[in-house]
Amino acid sequence: MSEKLEKKIFEKPEDLKRHEAYVEWLRENGEEARADLIEIQIALENTKLSREKQFELELQERRILNAHGRQWIGPLADFIMMRDIPGRPFQTKPGCEIQWYRGWVYGLTLDELTLKLSKVLLQAPELRMFRRLTLIDPVNASCDYLHEWGLLDKISDLDISYGRITDKGALTLGADRSLKKLKSVDMTGNQIGEEGLAAIRKNFPKVLIDDQNPIIIKRDGDDEADAKPVAKSDDEEDE
Repeated sequence: MSEKLEKKIFEKPEDLKRHEAYVEWLRENGEEARADLIEIQIALENTKLSREKQFELELQERRILNAHGRQWIGPLADFIMMRDIPGRPFQTKPGCEIQWYRGWVYGLTLDELTLKLSKVLLQAPELRMFRRLTLIDPVNASCDYLHEWGLLDKISDLDISYGRITDKGALTLGADRSLKKLKSVDMTGNQIGEEGLAAIRKNFPKVLIDDQNPIIIKRDGDDEADAKPVAKSDDEEDE
């Protein structure tokens, strides 16, 4: 039953009723904390919340993630979480960040992308809704992992800005046909020349380019993703 409900959510994550049905199933099966997290994050989507109510909800969210967050992100925890932080058991490493959407990991900011981490991003069941990836200081090797391990097939939005990517990395990405499936790619502030740009445009023909340096590439009409993450894992509020 849970697999069917989850599949429906992944097919249409913006459908609130599907999340509500999942919450009901979780409560009926003794997973109160996960149900609470989903309801809190849905409540935080309300832009008309008072600051007091928002703070209250974020504090509840933090307490739940401190208690259960490592379990809910599965093997990803070994790559991005700090250890032995008193009072903050669910604290990401510097440069890393998790964006949640209705109880699921939706976006990640990573300090680096490695072979082992690439496999986790692709295979971990806890990351089935993972769609947005931001890399801090990306390099040409980052493009190799994105291409070789099929990560571009999994995500919808990619930010590899302000790194050290050259034409070599751009050529690697340009050779990946899955590039055309992405909604947005941000390559601002890298070291990409005309050859690399031409390779990107070959597989991403309908693009908006504000300036070749920096390079920001988006599909026409895709300024926003269908589902918006509403909470980050490293909120500054303590208990």
